[in-house]
Amino acid sequence: MSQIEQLFSSIESNFDEWTQNFPPMIIDSSDPLSIQKFQNCLQRMKPEVALSVAKTVFLGDYRYILNQVMIPCDIIQTRNDMVIPDSVPEYMKSKISGKCEVHFIDTDGHFPQLTAHIQFVEVLDRILGI
Repeated sequence: MSQIEQLFSSIESNFDEWTQNFPPMIIDSSDPLSIQKFQNCLQRMKPEVALSVAKTVFLGDYRYILNQVMIPCDIIQTRNDMVIPDSVPEYMKSKISGKCEVHFIDTDGHFPQLTAHIQFVEVLDRILGI
């Protein structure tokens, strides 16, 4: 069974346990408050909704349309993301037809808007020219 299939299975078979175990895997462990907030958010979801969202996120594949993207793009990525390896934004940049820049935030986890919000806003400020 693949890791993604295991994830789906854990959502279906033991949703409460999954809501406790998943957030610490993808959010910077040095930020327990953000982990707790994300856990609370997941726990408010119905299991079938969480499964549907997870399938949409992990099974959606739109690589085939990247070359059709002509508008300028900015991709923000953390340095150590358990969900998205560094190769993904670099791949996307190489395939997008429009101007594209990748901005790395030197933090762990998948949600820099939660755990490294100051750096995240600084990147947005640079992108927007503020």
